[in-house]
Amino acid sequence: MKTWTGILLMIILAVATISTTSSTRTMNESQKQLNIDDQSSQTAAVAASNIETMNETTFTTKEAASVKEGYISVAPENESVRLYPMKVEGSGYIYNGMVLEVNGKTREFSKWQGEGGSYKPEVHELDLNGDGKKEIVVLFTAGHGTGIYLGEAHIIDPETLEEMKMQSLAEIVKQHVNSKVSVAPGQVTIDITVDGVHAEPSLIEEDTSGGVYNEELKFGSVVYYSVEDGKLVVSASGAYGTGVYDGDLTFAYTYQDGEWKAADLKYSMEVYEEEFYESFD
Repeated sequence: MKTWTGILLMIILAVATISTTSSTRTMNESQKQLNIDDQSSQTAAVAASNIETMNETTFTTKEAASVKEGYISVAPENESVRLYPMKVEGSGYIYNGMVLEVNGKTREFSKWQGEGGSYKPEVHELDLNGDGKKEIVVLFTAGHGTGIYLGEAHIIDPETLEEMKMQSLAEIVKQHVNSKVSVAPGQVTIDITVDGVHAEPSLIEEDTSGGVYNEELKFGSVVYYSVEDGKLVVSASGAYGTGVYDGDLTFAYTYQDGEWKAADLKYSMEVYEEEFYESFD
């Protein structure tokens, strides 16, 4: 009896040992498989990350390489300040968006739409207000045609690449200019005052029958921006009717109260000949 009891006890212990060993082997295999799966997942994630990085690098390199040298504007004051189009259309004559690069930093300005070719944009780095800190000035032609020239200017902070606030031409005219256009048969009289200073009235003799005239001078159809003697200078022609102009309002931008505003406003008159209109074609 004792013998059979001993044998039965040995059988039970052997089964328990086999079961434990099998469970341990199963756990080890599962853990081994889990480690392999985890390593594979990490490897895949790293590989995917590398692919993304490579793609991004390739895209950046491709974009940089796609900009032709002829499209790049370089500041004469600093060759590390450059301007080039985001996209070129119309056989290279239309810049749809522009990229400003300042000492290795870049920023896209997608709303800047300008012309290329002989109207290629300009970029400058200079201290506009004499405070010892330089600004970036971007000039380009937004459009032109017969009797129309739409220049555009932007002043950029070189550290943040943010646009600085500029008083618009419409605001400047409203604040500084008063004018009146009087039309009589065969004659147009133009009176204008700039900052309280009366200019000599313009007397224009022309056939006024059927003409369309303004009640006051309108500015904005012909606007030139340029950098002269370290200043951003503006020249805007005053239209007394459709496609007919009397003279130019000129001023320079200065920094006042956190905004670039007009200063040194002057109005000069001249008679525009037919060649004036043709010069915009």
